[in-house]
Amino acid sequence: MKHTRAAILAIASLFVGQTQAAGVKPEGPATPEMRDAMNRMSDAGIVEGKRGSLTFFRWSSAKPPTLARLGLWGAKIDNQVIALASTMPDLEGISLYETSVNDEGIQVLAKLPKLRSLAVLPIERYEKQGFGPTQWSYPFIARRNERPRITGKALQALAGVKTIESLDLQDAQLQSGDLALLASWPKLGSLGLPNVIDDETVKHLQACRKLSSLTLGNREITASELRRLAAWKSLRKLVLTCATLSDEALEALSALETVQSIEMIDCGLTDEHLKHLHGSPMLTELALPRNEINGPGLVHLAKLKIKSLGLEFNNVRDETLKDLAQLTNVGDIRLSYCFGVTDHGIQSGTLQGMTNLKQLALRGVKTVTDASVDDLVKIRSLEHLNIRQNGITTDGCARLKQAMPKTIVFK
Repeated sequence: MKHTRAAILAIASLFVGQTQAAGVKPEGPATPEMRDAMNRMSDAGIVEGKRGSLTFFRWSSAKPPTLARLGLWGAKIDNQVIALASTMPDLEGISLYETSVNDEGIQVLAKLPKLRSLAVLPIERYEKQGFGPTQWSYPFIARRNERPRITGKALQALAGVKTIESLDLQDAQLQSGDLALLASWPKLGSLGLPNVIDDETVKHLQACRKLSSLTLGNREITASELRRLAAWKSLRKLVLTCATLSDEALEALSALETVQSIEMIDCGLTDEHLKHLHGSPMLTELALPRNEINGPGLVHLAKLKIKSLGLEFNNVRDETLKDLAQLTNVGDIRLSYCFGVTDHGIQSGTLQGMTNLKQLALRGVKTVTDASVDDLVKIRSLEHLNIRQNGITTDGCARLKQAMPKTIVFK
């Protein structure tokens, strides 16, 4: 998300390979005014009783580094605080999470010459028993249902910013008519919306020539909305986050014949729900993180043509790992934070039997240890293995790299 995780990752993907670690770098601020602004933003991100600040800075890898991304959380971020962004001319991405910024405050962003992405999102409060809160999730922040929101007036203020590529406005208050402004951004490729998808919305989406990714969530999404989206032939990726979805709505996803990637994050999906996913001709990527999938329902995905499957933070465990075996076309499986998977599951032979498996993520699975190294090596087709934050030691990682020289092992 991460706000949803998905939205954060979508924004971050704009900067892959271009940015480095967060924080106020000593050599970073170009002027005393910028340094003062960053310190004030950091102060505004302090939550009583918690260490540090929620305010997030991401720097470019240039010499000297430039400030490329900014993340601001909570009620103390108001128009005066966001106005300090005027001292940061290299900003390319800004994310606002349940702040006190309104339409007037957004106007300052129109003066940023390099702005590529803007996210206005609800705070993510995801935590699961036995898992704890995830990165970028802040369950300790109280909800404020009555707070300033940006509206279509803010979009008008940004209409002249032709560099914008991504807008995620899930915490804004928009009407279908406001979306006529979407055509103002010739580079817009990714969009998140708070409003119900009606015929007028689809018309405005169709008018955006480069737009191909849509995020919806934090409400019930109906089958009729999804069927309307079928008329938008440029749609390639659909993200549904913190959404309520009926069986009929899940079945309606098959009407999206041009969609190649679907993510359903924290939507309460169980194994039983999976039988209603029928896919579509172009669907190759399916991500189902933070749901309640145990494993047996994965058999229903065998009829799909997916090559990538994300199951992060689900309930897949050793005895249900075998249910992946029928997904013979899948080359990318993400089991990160599936804490029911242990060395025994890795040693069971299921993954080794998936001859098309090229990418495997076991991040955060601390019950997978050095005892699994010899069995992971047996997955001969692997090109990328993520063992970050799991139970495999540095020595175990070295053994993997030696035994799998053609595999990228990410620790």
